[in-house]
Amino acid sequence: MKTTQRKTLKSLTLAGAALALTTAATSALAQSSVTLYGLIEGAVVSQNHASPDGGRVYSLNQSGEGFLSASRFGLQGIEDLGGGMKARFVLENGFNSQAGTFDQQGQLFGRQAFVALQGGWGELAFGRQYTGAVVAISMVDPIFIGAPPTNSWLVFLTGQRYNNALTWTKKFGPFGVNLQYAFGGIAGQGSARSSASGGVSWEQNGNVFTGQLQQTHDSQSRTAKTWSLGAKVSYGQWKFHADYLQSQRDPGFDVTNGGVDYASITNMSTAATPTTVAAIGSVFSAARRDQFFTLGASYLLNPSWQFIAAYMYDNTSAVNFSGKRQTLYGVIDYFLSKRTDVYFATAYERVDGGWAGLFGTSTTNWTGGNGVKLNGYDNQMSYYVGLRHRF
Repeated sequence: MKTTQRKTLKSLTLAGAALALTTAATSALAQSSVTLYGLIEGAVVSQNHASPDGGRVYSLNQSGEGFLSASRFGLQGIEDLGGGMKARFVLENGFNSQAGTFDQQGQLFGRQAFVALQGGWGELAFGRQYTGAVVAISMVDPIFIGAPPTNSWLVFLTGQRYNNALTWTKKFGPFGVNLQYAFGGIAGQGSARSSASGGVSWEQNGNVFTGQLQQTHDSQSRTAKTWSLGAKVSYGQWKFHADYLQSQRDPGFDVTNGGVDYASITNMSTAATPTTVAAIGSVFSAARRDQFFTLGASYLLNPSWQFIAAYMYDNTSAVNFSGKRQTLYGVIDYFLSKRTDVYFATAYERVDGGWAGLFGTSTTNWTGGNGVKLNGYDNQMSYYVGLRHRF
């Protein structure tokens, strides 16, 4: 072979090798994945004291939810940008399995919708996200807060999600830090409908400890302030759960913007008005304080059987108002596989004082505003037989 041909062949070989390396590097740099995931839960439910005459109701799900989880599906994706940087997104829809309808006020991606950038400095996420307070409590709650009104009414105090949220999180080994700010988006009113939250966590060997502060403004810049502490301690097959939350609301605090907007700030309870029954998240004409706690335990007998029990308590106080709500629940959960489980759950709820008569009532009295008691029942018993599948 002539010298010129050898040089040409060598040049082509080197060029080919360089192209292959460049292609491989580009491919590695742009590695990405998109995953479809979800959960569907359905349960047959029986509840007494469901009407003013004490009638019992049988239904599929309660308010569209099973006892343990809310049904959802979503898309999550991540791309390796190189240099330790990654981009990711989450789009998560909530739906009611018994009817196939949208949950979260009919929003397409009402559970979560955000994009995030990760690096050595942590993660910065932009979009609709869970509130810092609800994340902190869910980390230590026996059933991650649950889904139906029977066992998830505490989210009416914390709020569930913020729109227009900017969240920074960072892990330092077992120690975690989070900061969150949700923009109000009202021209000329910097604080109206805005929210801020910050907290710390510690996770190691199945043990979790959390602390969180949060402040939410309504459309008139009135505030709801919360702080919480929580713990989950593992001991063999046992897990012990505890959390404490204190909420303080200004007089007239109304997350629904006068009953018009149920989603822009945070998904708290629809407020009670003179034409609706009272809700645990009602607007109060006076300053309101709620002191809430949960105590619970879970036991994993073997990979197939799990037992859960918990007690929830809230004390609401304001001028001329004092009321308590309590829930005691238990769950027997059997795992058919890693993705599918069946369960039996029961819950006993009781209200006292200003909240008395909350179950089965048809009154139009605005309990939170004037202290007039409701005309329903003070307790309710619920039974669930459910099936849950993850994909």
